Amino acid sequence: MTEKKSLDFNFLDESPKQAGEKASVEPVAVAHPVATPGEKVNFFHYLKECYTNFNAFCRKYLGVKNPPYLLVLIWIFGMGSAADRLIGSLQDYTSWGEIWAIVLFGGILAGALGYFIGGWWYNVRVGWSKGKENVEMARGIYLFTSLPVALVSILSLALNQMAYGQDYLDYYYSDASTVDLLVFFVLLAAYFYTIRLSYKAVREVMGAERKRAIGWFIVLPSVFYGGLILLSAM
Repeated sequence: MTEKKSLDFNFLDESPKQAGEKASVEPVAVAHPVATPGEKVNFFHYLKECYTNFNAFCRKYLGVKNPPYLLVLIWIFGMGSAADRLIGSLQDYTSWGEIWAIVLFGGILAGALGYFIGGWWYNVRVGWSKGKENVEMARGIYLFTSLPVALVSILSLALNQMAYGQDYLDYYYSDASTVDLLVFFVLLAAYFYTIRLSYKAVREVMGAERKRAIGWFIVLPSVFYGGLILLSAM
């Protein structure tokens, strides 16, 4: 009689224990470095810290009210949101200048709304997952885990403009271009990376329970992103 196996999300955890494995030593509390308010840090080094060790980055920078480069990154996030919403209606615009003006200026409002409302909803889900609620930390994690998808949306517009120019607005908007197809696969990878990064952060930084975190931070976002993909394909 074979043992029934269930879906396992251990690969999303930082260091999942093997079945039957026992800890040989007692866990030791580790003091994590915390950035001081107003601390100067190079922008590219800051992003490198973020995406090479995200959990340590969260503990170091996102516990404060105004992390470095917050306004710039909220704007980039907002531009990605604005670009994503424009992609399905490019035929309504007459020039790339008009499109980029909407992305640049609309990104200010979209970023602010996304950061404050989306970050608040993120913190609510942390609470429902039995994690430590901290709205500033939650907003920071939500912002940084959303940036890869936002950057792909901006990249999609930029590459299509460079490859096709005005022709894209006149002809290619109704049928996926070669660039659109390539960006689609990059976007799928960005979705997976975003979900994995977010799940690990709520588990290890905010202390969410595993089963609840799987539901709120893996299943729910997967359904949401899957719905976006289906809508874009229609």
